[in-house]
Amino acid sequence: MPALLSPSLNRRDFIAQSTAGALALGLTGSGASLAGAAAPKGPAPKASAPKAPAPLGLWPRAIVDKCYISNIWADGSHNGFPGIARVGDYYYVTFRHAATHAQGPAGSAKIFVIRSAATDLKKWAKVAEFTHEHDARDPLVFNNNGKVQVVFHSKEDYYTQSADGLTWSPPQELETEIPEPNAELKKILTSNRRWLFRIRRGPDGAFYSLGRCGIVPQQGAPGTFGLILFRSEDGVKFKAMHTYGGGPSAGMGAGRGTGHEADVAWGADGSLVCAIRDSRRDGVVVIGPAPHGPWRALGTGTMTFGGPALHRTKKGGMLVAARHVSQQPYALVRVSTVTPAGVDNPFIVPSGGDCAYQSFADGPGDSVLLAYYSSHEHPQLKGVGMNPANIYLAHLTLRHEAAT
Repeated sequence: MPALLSPSLNRRDFIAQSTAGALALGLTGSGASLAGAAAPKGPAPKASAPKAPAPLGLWPRAIVDKCYISNIWADGSHNGFPGIARVGDYYYVTFRHAATHAQGPAGSAKIFVIRSAATDLKKWAKVAEFTHEHDARDPLVFNNNGKVQVVFHSKEDYYTQSADGLTWSPPQELETEIPEPNAELKKILTSNRRWLFRIRRGPDGAFYSLGRCGIVPQQGAPGTFGLILFRSEDGVKFKAMHTYGGGPSAGMGAGRGTGHEADVAWGADGSLVCAIRDSRRDGVVVIGPAPHGPWRALGTGTMTFGGPALHRTKKGGMLVAARHVSQQPYALVRVSTVTPAGVDNPFIVPSGGDCAYQSFADGPGDSVLLAYYSSHEHPQLKGVGMNPANIYLAHLTLRHEAAT
């Protein structure tokens, strides 16, 4: 019998455990159509965040009705952690290409960039690849004033830009400020390592990211992560908007930890929305005015909440997607509706095994695109993270309901 995956797994623990249940979803094709998919049977995990008070404003409810997926990259390697963005007439997807999920020999992991004409989305071609002396992973891509900008992590954050999607600048390090913790917090930095997990453009035209750095409560104590909301005018030089112990992670609640992987978006009423992973429990969505709150925290019921991604739809609704590891022996990609009243309507995207770390983009019409990786089409014989994984593009069909 395959080992059960514990909801308390962190990223290293996740890839260390074997699972033979990835194909239990019964997914055998890359062109599968799914209408009204249901979450796995069994008791739903209890939300550990406090119950939210009355809504802040009127947000339409964005609900996923169905989806169609296509396999856009499969070469027998482990391809994972994709980002997606439209720049000009093309969609760009960037992802990590390596032998396994885990860190390998120096320089063995590569960052691939592929693109497709926005009018097609069936033909994808590789337009760039990058590597570094340390493991390169968790790439993201966004439109930086008409240029395609790719950022990836290799002990530090590195970026490269292209004006035409074909010729790219040499990768160089992002300029990200590291604020010192307030003395009264009695916390110290374990390193000056910075990690901007996602970068989003705000309503003021600036770029924002909820980034992380290692901290410890005091000398000799176990370490954790601290989250900082960063802002940049140019997408390259990022300044901290507060110090450790403040900002959106302060709204996670007592005992929740400080989180690590995170994303930001803006609600229809102008509120900052933050999706924060805390490996010990279910993920949390925190809502409030940036950068100091006050904050309200919403439990998501999504266990481990790997690679959380937010998306505001064209009609003003909000979606959140993340890896969900339930009490079943497999992980999956789950997309849910977000409003100030709560997180609900979970929709399962065809996936399984080593999967998720997804990213959204507006699609044709009112549709939404979701790029993600999954190993569900490969026999799970070697253990999570050791099998090949493909890059998929889900075309989500939505309906919007008026706020109540």
